[in-house]
Amino acid sequence: MPWVDESRRHQGFPAAVLADGSEPAPLPDGRTTWWLYNGADGPRAAAVRGGCSCGWRGEQVHLLDFGDDAATEAVGEATGPFADWEWHVDLAEGVVPHEVEELVAALVDRICDLTESRPYAAARAAARFERAAGSTALLAGRRARSNLMTWEYIGRAFGCGPEEALERFGETLDGVDRGEEV
Repeated sequence: MPWVDESRRHQGFPAAVLADGSEPAPLPDGRTTWWLYNGADGPRAAAVRGGCSCGWRGEQVHLLDFGDDAATEAVGEATGPFADWEWHVDLAEGVVPHEVEELVAALVDRICDLTESRPYAAARAAARFERAAGSTALLAGRRARSNLMTWEYIGRAFGCGPEEALERFGETLDGVDRGEEV
């Protein structure tokens, strides 16, 4: 069963690796699951590496144990094909830095706590947070576009479609937004 990231654009899996470092060809029925390459009906895998439906393959190979699927796949472990695939998804999808996630969560928690004892102060703090988030989103969206990210990609980051992203951030780049190559 593949690993699926939250965007649903990446499906990861342990890819079989032969002793010479290559990946075996799919079996006649099209399957490529690593444990099928046990040497009984074809080549025997010597290791696994992280793989993804987008075509990415990890550089690091990991020993496999045909008797222990969980240890071979290493889901939730700090190293292994799953950790390599998570690293790939983080790079491909632009993971939000952990410290930023923690800061936002702490601010939300603090404003929520404030609603109990000082609701007006909480409302003012929430309004400031909302204004700051709006102007920061505008800056981030426009900066992403100036770095030639597509409206589709920007829309995904903000949970909307490309048309809404274009309308929201409003700046176009001559040539790029008419479908011309730069």
